[in-house]
Amino acid sequence: MKNRLALVTGASSGIGKAYAEYLASLGYDLLIVARRENLLSELAGNITEKHPGVNVDILPADLSGHEGVMKVKDKLSSGTMPDVLVNAAGFGTRGFLHEIDPELLEGQVYLMTVAAAVLTRIVLPAMIERKEGVIIHVSSVAAFISTAQYPVYSAVKVFLNSFVTGLRDELAATDIKVQSVCPGLTRTGFMYTDQYKEFDYSFVPDKYWMDPEEVVEESWKRLTKNYKPVVVTGRSNRFFVKMLSSPFIGPMFKRRISRRTRKRIKKGLPVNF
Repeated sequence: MKNRLALVTGASSGIGKAYAEYLASLGYDLLIVARRENLLSELAGNITEKHPGVNVDILPADLSGHEGVMKVKDKLSSGTMPDVLVNAAGFGTRGFLHEIDPELLEGQVYLMTVAAAVLTRIVLPAMIERKEGVIIHVSSVAAFISTAQYPVYSAVKVFLNSFVTGLRDELAATDIKVQSVCPGLTRTGFMYTDQYKEFDYSFVPDKYWMDPEEVVEESWKRLTKNYKPVVVTGRSNRFFVKMLSSPFIGPMFKRRISRRTRKRIKKGLPVNF
């Protein structure tokens, strides 16, 4: 029998790469998408060596703009529509809004809102016709709290959670599962970029970090067990989000963070969160 097909964006590293490897272990053929062609080729070689029955196709594309998304659309229109979409493409920005490169902000907003919605729209009709499929968007616990350093990043993650929640209701007459997975601190290269060069997360105890493979395994498991459209991975992250959602502790915690931030900014001190 022909393998089912999974489309994974952001597959060159981190959580996207972990999803690609996990889906290959389940026997899915892959179309993997990311900006860095050399890393995609390396991943494809490793997967086919480990799983000889799995076919891996690569597509170098930058999804932070219209041209990249259309490359994915054109690729799919000439082949098979995927049974699984995992949209893990993303990047963070850290800093005050007035200091961040406007083009970088534009690309970030497009990548995690417009691209996410358009890719979903591209693959959805075929899934609806089959009445089954899986759509996963990688969000973040940042969707549940925002600070002066992360207003845009938090906002786009809120979009993903809301988008998937509405989509779940739209697809109630099908067996299509949709999920917005919200990891916390994860051991990837995400925070080893120029955006985070002035911030050191090493003070955070190991118990609060997860490996990308742990995030992926929990995400996939939750598609069938205790299914919900928004999934927070990791016990400590769920506790944190539950605290933020508490009608008493949550608002108090957020006000305290906000007041502390404003005081430090007024005094010209660095904001370390």
